[in-house]
Amino acid sequence: MARVLINHGWTNTRQEGHWQRLLAGALRAAGHQVQYPQYPNTQKPVFSEWQELLTAELELLHEAGAGETVVICHSLGCINFLIAAKSGRITTPIDRVLLVAPADPRTLGEIPEFKIDVASANAALFDVAKSVTLVASDKDPWLPAGVHEAFAEPLGLEPVILSGAGHLASGDGFGPWVGVINWVSDPAADLTAR
Repeated sequence: MARVLINHGWTNTRQEGHWQRLLAGALRAAGHQVQYPQYPNTQKPVFSEWQELLTAELELLHEAGAGETVVICHSLGCINFLIAAKSGRITTPIDRVLLVAPADPRTLGEIPEFKIDVASANAALFDVAKSVTLVASDKDPWLPAGVHEAFAEPLGLEPVILSGAGHLASGDGFGPWVGVINWVSDPAADLTAR
């Protein structure tokens, strides 16, 4: 069984019906150990608070016993993770990371502390993660230049594309997501499966 940390994004309050909350429940029911913390001030994220909570949750994840360590991030949660990796805050290796619909840092004008040159995090990301998977939509308003330009090319990843899925959030009608549930147990699982 895996030890899983789910990192939500900006404005997420872990509401019912969101794929991340459904994921946490499904993984717990399957016997995985799951951490799904509520980041503070989700409407107006404070950079230091988000970095501190991520660091604390990663420490708890590694203390949780045996099993593969899996980190799943969405939107601003991806940026928070990349910044933590680049700054050296992540000190224990992670087996697999899933970056879901990462927000292009150029769209984060209201929270400038979260801006990062994505390419500058490449080496650090792969120092802390044995495997990284990138998944996004081809119609994401938080990726105006597209996922290839904003993340895939700078990180050297081939993204999994979910056609027309917006920002992969509740507001886009994105609820149950079988593909990501299956991916936790099998990294070869089809992430496009709904």
